[in-house]
Order: sequence, then C-alpha cells, then structure tokens
Amino acid sequence: MDSVKIRNYANNDEEQVIKVWNQCLTKDPVSSEIFHKKILLDPNFDSDLCFIAEDENGSVIGYCLGMVRKFPYEDRGMEPERAWIPVMFVHPDYQRKGIGSRLVKKLEEQFEKLGKTNITLGAYSPNYFFPGPDKDAYRGSISFFESFGYETLGEAVGMDMVLYNFTIPEEIKEIRNHLEKEHGIQVIPFSKKYTLSLLEFLKENFTGGWVRNVRETLEKFKGEERILLAVDQYSNIVGYCQRAIDDLEGHFGPFGVSEKVRGKKIGSVLFYEMLWDMYSRGIYHVWLAWTNGGAQRFYDRAGMKVMKRHAVMKKFK
Repeated sequence: MDSVKIRNYANNDEEQVIKVWNQCLTKDPVSSEIFHKKILLDPNFDSDLCFIAEDENGSVIGYCLGMVRKFPYEDRGMEPERAWIPVMFVHPDYQRKGIGSRLVKKLEEQFEKLGKTNITLGAYSPNYFFPGPDKDAYRGSISFFESFGYETLGEAVGMDMVLYNFTIPEEIKEIRNHLEKEHGIQVIPFSKKYTLSLLEFLKENFTGGWVRNVRETLEKFKGEERILLAVDQYSNIVGYCQRAIDDLEGHFGPFGVSEKVRGKKIGSVLFYEMLWDMYSRGIYHVWLAWTNGGAQRFYDRAGMKVMKRHAVMKKFK
C-alpha cells in the first residue's frame, strides 16, 4: 500500500502502539508500564531499529522492534553477530497487504548495515516477551517469517498449574529427609550472608542471565521471599530456585543444581518447596514462560500443563 508510511518510532507513538499491540497480540497484551520497562528503558533500545507503519491519516497500523547490544550482557558480552526482533505486528484490518514485509525488510536493512548475521525472533535477553512466534495464537506469523528465510529450529513451551489444595508429595518429603540425614543437604530461604556465595555459584554453574536475575532481585531486597537455596553441611550452595524475576509473583524460575551433585533429586525438592512457599503466601497460580526437552518432561510429571507453544526461529546470513 503506497499510502502507508514506514518511519522510526517517535515519543508520541506510545499510546497508539500499545492500543494496536493489544488488538493484535491478544494473548500477550502490554501496559504502558511494561512497554516502558521492557522496551523504552532497555539500555539497548534504539529508535533507529524501531519502526512504525502509519496510514494516510497518521494512525499507527504496524510496529516492528529490533534490538542489538550496545552494552555487554554478563558473560555473553556484546554478541556482535547477533540481532533480535522481539516483537512485531500489523493491525488486523491491514494484514496481507505487504505492510509487515516492508517493516521486516526495513529492519533487516538496518541489521545488515550493522554487520549482523544471526537474527533471532523473540528470545531477547534480558527483556524478552516470548521465545518466538506462538504456534497456535499467531500461526500465520511462522509462514510469514519463513518466507524471509527464517528457520524453525525447535519448540519452546509455556506451562502453568493451579496451586489450590497443593501439598508436597510424600515421596518428595522422603527425599528431602534423606538428603538431610545422609548428605547434610537442606533447602533454606535465602539470607544476605549468602549474597556473594550465590553470585559465585551462578557464575560457575549457569549463564549470565541467571546472575542478572539474582542481582536485580537482591537490589530490590526481595531475596528472602523469592529465593530458596540448597546448601550442604558446610553451608556451600549446591542448588538454587527463584521466582518473580519480573515482579510477577507467580512466575517460576529459574532453578538449577550444581553438576557435582545432580542425580540426588535436589532439584525436585527445591521445586516443590518453592511451590509450597508460594502457596503459603497466597499465590495460587504458578507459570513459566519458556522450557523444553528434559525440563519440560520434569514439569509435566509434576502436573504442569502446556499453555503456549512457540517456534524457536532464527535467520543466518
């Protein structure tokens, strides 16, 4: 449509962008607060990589956000070859008219100028909205991006569970008691004396994003209510579990156990202890945004159900 203009995002676009976003991405609505926190206040945000489609009346009818790193991200550094398209959409009345294609092409031109050779849909850290296109809610988006050369590399799922009448299974209680008696391992709430130990544990065992999650939680003085630790008889941390990394109380994860002590079901105890702690605080719904593989099977056995299915998609140049 020749009457549609593609331009960079401007300050006065926010209200219209959010309105159209919520008309298009009905399974993933946003508020002004989330829009500011996850997009405008992200240190990597660049209006040169954020595009608006507007009609002849100046109304916003489409949006496409690109991200590249301006600052190093924990141990991942600058990831100089990578770029992301965290979110894009076109108003339902204007779809299949080439507007989405123009938005993506415009953004990809910018990525090419910056030398980016690896473009990921969604899955942007630290402020991602989803792991990739929703295979059920926005099915047409997958074939749309495939037409631009994006490949589906796998699937990630979101899962949830209602905690009404929740109890820790007797089997897990027995495992917990065995860990304490035979190995001196117990699950405890985080306390400030573990701050440095926890950060070092995460740096040694997991990716940089986990370190950031903990650091931000501790900066808010929320560690004691949102983090559980598994510690051995010498007070060494061997496992960790967290929730509400984005201040959404029912959001579970991440959690993990040191490779040195895996196989003892410490993770299972951490998981169920966290659910019980949530339930005791009046949190009756637990959910996680992204998992797959063995972790998905673990959550499935615990009674969590798949609520969303996402295609993991990338384009390599």
